[in-house]
Amino acid sequence: MTRMIAFRVRQWHKWVSLIIGAQAMIWLASGLYMVVMNLDFIHGDHLVRNMSDTISSGYEPRITFSDVLAGHPDANEIVLTNWIGKPFYRVYSPAGAHLVNAETGNEQSPLGEADAISVARYHYARSGEVSAATLLENDAEAPSEIQSRKLPLWRIDFSDAGSTSFYVSPDDGSLITRRHTYWRVFDFAWMLHIMDYKERADVNNNLLRIAAGLGLSLSILGLWLLWFSFKRRQGDR
Repeated sequence: MTRMIAFRVRQWHKWVSLIIGAQAMIWLASGLYMVVMNLDFIHGDHLVRNMSDTISSGYEPRITFSDVLAGHPDANEIVLTNWIGKPFYRVYSPAGAHLVNAETGNEQSPLGEADAISVARYHYARSGEVSAATLLENDAEAPSEIQSRKLPLWRIDFSDAGSTSFYVSPDDGSLITRRHTYWRVFDFAWMLHIMDYKERADVNNNLLRIAAGLGLSLSILGLWLLWFSFKRRQGDR
C-alpha cells in the first residue's frame, strides 16, 4: 500500500516538476536580469539633462502672480519655473494644468508637436535624432509602458541604440517619463517574474500564489520521497 502511494506521489511529483521547473527557470532568468542591471540605468537617468526647473535668483517676471491669478481665478497652485530655458508659470486648477509665459502672459498649452519636440530635445542627453512624434489621447492607443499615467501625452521617439521614447505632458510641458529598450526588457522580465501578465503590477495575484503553493508542495513531496527511499533501503538490508 505504501509503495503504491509512493508510486503515485512520484508520478505527480514528476509532472508538477515539469510545470514548476519551467517557471522556476523563468524566475531565475528574470531575477538575474533585474539584479544585474543598474536601476539608475534602467530608469533612464543617463538619457536626460537639464532637469532642474529652478529660476535664477533675483529674476523679476514681467507678468506677476497676481496677473496670472486674474486670468485663472480657479487656480489652486501657481509655480514660476524654468521651462526649456525660459521663464514660465505652471498653473494648476480643477480644470487642468496650464503653461503661461512669464514675459508675455500668453498661454503655451496645450503643446503642439513642435513644442513637444522642443521639450524632448531640451532634456535629451544623447545624440539621436527625433524619429517620430505621436499624441496619445486615449487608452486604446497608449502603450502599456506608460502604465497608469494620465493622458493625453506626447510620445517623442529618438533614433538611438536604445530606441528611446520621451513622454511629454501637453498641459504643463513637463517631461513625464522616459523609456528605452533595456527598460522594456526589464518590464517584461518583471511581468514574467511576478506572473501578472496584464497590469504587470500585482505581486499578490492568484497565479503567483498557485505557483508558489505548488512549488512548496513539490518540495514537501520531494522530502517525503527522500525519507521513503531511505526507509525502504534500510528495510531491504
